[in-house]
Amino acid sequence: MRSNLPKYDIIVVGARCAGAPTAMILAQKGYRVLLLERDGVPSNMMHSTHLIHPLGVAYLKDWGLLKTIEARSTPFTDWTVDLHGAVMHGPPPPFSGVAHSIAPRRDILDGELAAAAERAGAELQFNCRVNGLMFEDGRVVGVEAKDKEGCKFQARTKLVIGADGPGSMVAKCTAAEEYHVEPPLQSNIWSYWQNVDIKHLYITVHQNAGVFAFPSSDDTVLIASNLMYGEFLDARRRKEAAFYERLNQTAPHIAAKVSSGERVDRFYSGCTRSFVRRSHGPGWALVGDAGMKKDPVTAQGIATAFASADMLALAVDHGIRSGNLDAELAEYERARDKWLMPYYHFTLQLASFAKPNKRQEKLNRALIDDEQGRAQLFGAVSLTCSPDDFMSPKNVDSIISRN
Repeated sequence: MRSNLPKYDIIVVGARCAGAPTAMILAQKGYRVLLLERDGVPSNMMHSTHLIHPLGVAYLKDWGLLKTIEARSTPFTDWTVDLHGAVMHGPPPPFSGVAHSIAPRRDILDGELAAAAERAGAELQFNCRVNGLMFEDGRVVGVEAKDKEGCKFQARTKLVIGADGPGSMVAKCTAAEEYHVEPPLQSNIWSYWQNVDIKHLYITVHQNAGVFAFPSSDDTVLIASNLMYGEFLDARRRKEAAFYERLNQTAPHIAAKVSSGERVDRFYSGCTRSFVRRSHGPGWALVGDAGMKKDPVTAQGIATAFASADMLALAVDHGIRSGNLDAELAEYERARDKWLMPYYHFTLQLASFAKPNKRQEKLNRALIDDEQGRAQLFGAVSLTCSPDDFMSPKNVDSIISRN
């Protein structure tokens, strides 16, 4: 193990869509930041929907990264949503003047984010595995890790931020409490095609079944079939057949488009449990999927990671400068939950792919021609309209009565 013990203001574990922006923002504010990533940089990430809603695109624009990422991605604005047979079309609400979405593969996105963190002054070490945390008097004071050469080292810090995903080592070492835990409800089987006429986002939500498709990067289209968790367990050894069975049954119009294209990658599959974690403690914090993991059915993960990184970096800066870091971290978690918990529960509701009741059927039919209500629904998915506001009895009554 290295004998010298370097000291940093902040150590961020995980250099993808939550960790790299957090490190970038803090480095821009003048802090000495160490950014540690287990995988190579850049590298792909299999279990990601890639979709970035306008909220997330606005962050990329503000950070000066959008132009480079869009050079290899296909922007799109409109959505076509089939909600239990009620088919509606239109754009989601814009955010901060940004109306479009993108869906780059993660080597493109995460590579640009990590490079931006380095340009801001963060020290990046990749292929670096964090094996544990250092504690003094119950407070986290550093990390124990192994670098890409296999050499063990320790580094001290005022704060360790875990941006290392659902299986977070930081969360494990701090015994971060989990709550609102739900088992996997549904799963995805997906791949990538070229020469498929899909120019915008398609979402199909039927009882116990779904399909989604959208342009991705390098002139490819991502197409996925949704299977309920029990079906997924049975289909893991026959993913391709299960994908096409669900696609043909649930979205034959998408299946017809796929038939003329060329698949350019293998089939991937995945599912996840949902949870919220306590995301701060003495000398540590969590951000992104390390702190809250939602089902991917609403594809909110990347935009949420960007916004949460911004929130946490601001809290850390205020806390260090004021000498009241623990209180600022507590306020960060409170503000995160106040904003995101309605989206968390709404996502779980969609991920159940449950049969709608009579009132929901009336609402779905009304949304076909109700531009205002449709914008609220799309905003509840894209993080610009509170699901609690959209689904309030008064608002639902208003939408139904207008139609």
